[in-house]
Amino acid sequence: MPKITSVESQKKNPKRFNIFLDGEFAFGADEDLVVNRRLVVGKVINAEDLQKILFEAEVGKLMEKMYRWFALRQHSEKEVREKFRIKNYELRIKDKEQISQLTIDSLVETLKKKGMVNDLEFAKAWTEARRKSKQKGIRAIKTELFQKGIDREIIEKALSVKGEGESEEELAKKALERKLRSWKSLEPQASRKKAYEYLMRKGFEYEIVKDVIENLLKKE
Repeated sequence: MPKITSVESQKKNPKRFNIFLDGEFAFGADEDLVVNRRLVVGKVINAEDLQKILFEAEVGKLMEKMYRWFALRQHSEKEVREKFRIKNYELRIKDKEQISQLTIDSLVETLKKKGMVNDLEFAKAWTEARRKSKQKGIRAIKTELFQKGIDREIIEKALSVKGEGESEEELAKKALERKLRSWKSLEPQASRKKAYEYLMRKGFEYEIVKDVIENLLKKE
């Protein structure tokens, strides 16, 4: 049975380690794997355990990429799986070995355990961001979240959380006020038509759209 003869931290990433078996490089491992599997010099590893360790090492290597990806923004479970579906397609085109479904499933479970993949928290964050940056209505946000693979029950739960942000009416009003300035030269009827179309595309409910438009146009 092979024995660990050296454990060396990698130069580019000190949190990853090169593991040598019987004097030869065998695989790379992250801190979690080294600690959990007690990968220390002198340890003898049987064939069955080695296969498990190699599998976990592959998951750990993919986790490093996930850390960088999630640093940009949070992602849903569907987005993670879609990323690897595309990656496997690229590997297949290049006639290279693809990432197994078992590895992807294990990676997703690891992401969930670490709290990185949490569809409810993702839905809450997405809702808040889209309302603030894009002034999107509830209907539009529901559609976006559904496309991200979020279950309807989770979507409803996320949208039911009352944050400290602006109401639907306030968001619709603010979005429309900007547009009305550029429509001043239009006839009232044409301006009203554009306003309805604009706010409906933004995903606001019809009753909210109607009230906001009529109130604003009266002031105009």
